[in-house]
Parts: sequence; structure tokens; C-alpha cells
Amino acid sequence: MAKLEGVKTLDMVNGEITKVSYEGAEYERVEGGAQKGDLVLITDGSWCDATKGEFYLSVGIIAKDPMIVDDIDEVDRNYDESYVLFRKVSASQPSLEDRVSTNEKDIEALKSDFAALKIEAVPKYVRIAKSEAKAGDYVKFDEAPCGYLTAGKYYEIYRVDDCGDPIIVDDEGDGFDTYGEVFEVYRKVSVASAEADPKPERLKVGDYAKVVNAAFNDEDIVEISEDRGTISSKFARRIIDGKTQYVPKRELVRATDEEVAEAKRKQAEEEERKRWAAIGREVDEYKKGDIVAYDDPVWFETSGFGEVVRRRNERAIVIEALDNYGYVKRYTVPIDRLKLITPAEARFDRKDDE
Repeated sequence: MAKLEGVKTLDMVNGEITKVSYEGAEYERVEGGAQKGDLVLITDGSWCDATKGEFYLSVGIIAKDPMIVDDIDEVDRNYDESYVLFRKVSASQPSLEDRVSTNEKDIEALKSDFAALKIEAVPKYVRIAKSEAKAGDYVKFDEAPCGYLTAGKYYEIYRVDDCGDPIIVDDEGDGFDTYGEVFEVYRKVSVASAEADPKPERLKVGDYAKVVNAAFNDEDIVEISEDRGTISSKFARRIIDGKTQYVPKRELVRATDEEVAEAKRKQAEEEERKRWAAIGREVDEYKKGDIVAYDDPVWFETSGFGEVVRRRNERAIVIEALDNYGYVKRYTVPIDRLKLITPAEARFDRKDDE
């Protein structure tokens, strides 16, 4: 954000700027505490990375002083003698008395106007995909990752870095990089627009979506698999089991990265369960005589292959394998490091032992 470009001086008194214009709006010099949205004129060189004589936008308030995004894109603040504030001039509005007439119809129209304005003034936050985040959107943490952030609070994004991570201002007025944190991104909309019939989100092949209100099952995560949907539906593949069908667009919302990752994790677990079930076993139910692969082939002369001897405990299996000198040795291996190659029941060399 840094210093603002295009700020024009409109009026001066005794050599001091009293009114400026910026992006088509007029701002007048004010005294007292800062407000978000004020223009901040830097008046001395005590700021670390803000330039004297330049204007910056107030992105937040700490102890009545403005917070700005300085020339190196970091949040900065300073004491009140180091800046001058300029506040947007509100457009003059006709008074209530001017608008009210003795005509009952006019009075009802006025009430309607106020009701509409009240609705528009109430903000509502709508969740969006993290990849769509931009300055002006909001971040919310369901669980605060540290002491200077509050769970459930909406933090405005003042920029998104080159890696796509939103940068916000924390409760102590410092910039906070959300990289690696668990959060959701929201966009502020008016109640009126939020409650209007939403337009179906435009999803393309390869996008992931969450099903809401029917189709497969609510909360199912699907992938838009082919661009052969109709005007009102999309052809989708359910992640957990690969089932495909047409899903009405109105029943699809873009899935978050976390939701997609969780669906893929469940898919992997289900595929593993099916592989074991096909041989009549539970997951990781190793038996004596099974041929297994160990994921560190350097340890074994036989490229990591061994034979199960027995289960040592719930998380480890004892196997026999050749060592580097060609001798059969026994090793205790964690179950999560093993992969079943041939079950004992399928070994031809053990048929006579059965």
C-alpha cells in the first residue's frame, strides 16, 4: 500500500494544508483521535519507514493513533505529534424535516427509505476460497493461534503476499503473516445482497466443491470431472468413492483447501480398507508368513523385503530378512513402515505347510 499517489492540495492556511482530495473525495484536516480510513500526513522523520511530507492511509487504530502500511509494506504507528489527520468530508444530506411532508404517502416513502438504508448498513461476512483473498477481505480464526489474535474476530487483510498468504494487523497493531495457520477467508457484503438469491459459483474442470442440500450427501466433497454439464448442472466425481453423477449448480459451493485435504485422506483410508478386506483381513492385520516390503531398502540385502515372523505389539512386527552379509536376521519394524506384498495364503512355497 505504502504512500498514497494522487493526493492533491485544495486549500492552505498560513502555509499549512487544510483540505486535500484523493480518488475523487475531499478530506479536511481534523484534530483528535484517528479513525480508520483517515489520510495520514507524515510531519517529521521519526517514522521508521514512512516518508515525511507524504500521505498514507489509516488501516487501524491503536491508542487513538493511526496505523499505516509503510514503504516496506509493514504496519507502522507513531505518536500524535508526528502526523496530521485528514478525514473524508461527508456529502450533505437533507434533514428529516426537509424530507417529511404533510402527505401521508410521503411519510411512508420516507420510512421505507430509512428501512432500506438500515438494511444496507448492516454488514455480513460470506466465506470465500483462500485463493480468492485480496486486500479488503477478512480472515477469521476458529481457534486463535497466539495470544495477540482473537478467535472468531474478523481481521481485515491489508495485503496478500507473493505466496498468496494474507497479511493482517493483529490485536497489538503489528503485521501478522497467516502462513501456516488455520483460518478461513471472508468477504463483507450487505445483508440485502447476501440474502438475495445467490448466483451459482462458476466452477470449472478440476475445481473441488462441497455439496449442499442433496445430490450426493450434504458435505460431500466432489471434483468437477468433465466439462459436459448442462446449463443448470455439473458432472462431478465424489472424492471418497469415485462415484459420478450430475449435480445441480445451486447445490455446489467451492470447497476449502482443508475440506479437500480431509476428503482425500478419507479416500486413501477407504481404499486401504478395501485392499485388506479383499483378502479377508482388517487394515494392518499382518500374519506369520506374509511377505512384506520395508520402506528403507538400504537396511536389507534383499531390497527391503522380508517375511513376517510374529507381531511384537500393536504397532510393530518382527520380520526376518537377509542382512548385508547374507545372513537371516530378525528385525522389529513399525507397522506404518511396512507394505504387504504377498499374503501368506497366496504363497505357493507354503502350500505344503498348510
